[in-house]
Amino acid sequence: MVRLLKNLFRIILLIFIIGLALICYARYIEPHMLQEKYLNVESPVVSDHAENLKIAIFGDTHFDTYYEPDDFTKVLDALEKMKPDIVFFAGDLIDNYDNYMGDVDEISGKLAEIEAPYGKYAIFGNHDYGGGAENEYQAIMEAGGFTVLKNEYFAISELGIAVIGIDDILIGYGDSSIASWGRPDYYNIILSHAPDVIDEVLDYNVDLMISGHTHGRQINLKFFDEYILPPYGKKYIHGMYEFSNNRNSKLYVNPGIGTTKLPVRFLSPPELTCITLINLP
Repeated sequence: MVRLLKNLFRIILLIFIIGLALICYARYIEPHMLQEKYLNVESPVVSDHAENLKIAIFGDTHFDTYYEPDDFTKVLDALEKMKPDIVFFAGDLIDNYDNYMGDVDEISGKLAEIEAPYGKYAIFGNHDYGGGAENEYQAIMEAGGFTVLKNEYFAISELGIAVIGIDDILIGYGDSSIASWGRPDYYNIILSHAPDVIDEVLDYNVDLMISGHTHGRQINLKFFDEYILPPYGKKYIHGMYEFSNNRNSKLYVNPGIGTTKLPVRFLSPPELTCITLINLP
């Protein structure tokens, strides 16, 4: 009996140690393990001028006491190495603006260090409306050199590319029908913070949609989906999705940089994505 109790105690102790190690890993290690992901996207609509164009994507920084502008330096270093032609920010800059104790000018200053010859573009996420951010977010991003698209169309004519930004669909003024503005002869990129919006735009001339919002679950255990995944982020979670429609549309869901609700990541490290456009003859 004594031996059985000793073995049981050892098992419980081992489980406790493993659990504590996993918690420490999810809190202190993985949130800082920035991954750089490189993808090629092929399409016959990509013009000769846009061949091998590099698009960098990041989002969901959720600046707060757990993720400060100094932490963003790692993203800046990776972007400098990528040398993107275009940069997209997929929304959710500050976790809760009303409670943010940092200097937003410092955030703008970091964003201003990003270089992209064909422009830097951003959209609103739900956290860019909530917490008092609605009247401040656009100014912060514009001070960092980003063009904020709020249900707006922006043509990069020399590349034959259009960028269409859908406003936040949860608590903002998102209108997915603006995807109908995509020209048939342009490569049309939709920015929508919420990925499940893709189901509402597949009848339009959409070549690539870029989203964030889900954090790749943040705690990447599927049996928690009902509790972890947000509205409009329950179907398309992370990575590339392809659709058999008139344009063979693609959706890329970036898992973001920061965290929300809990300052942890598990099996879903932060990611900076680089997509290279390839002309498919």
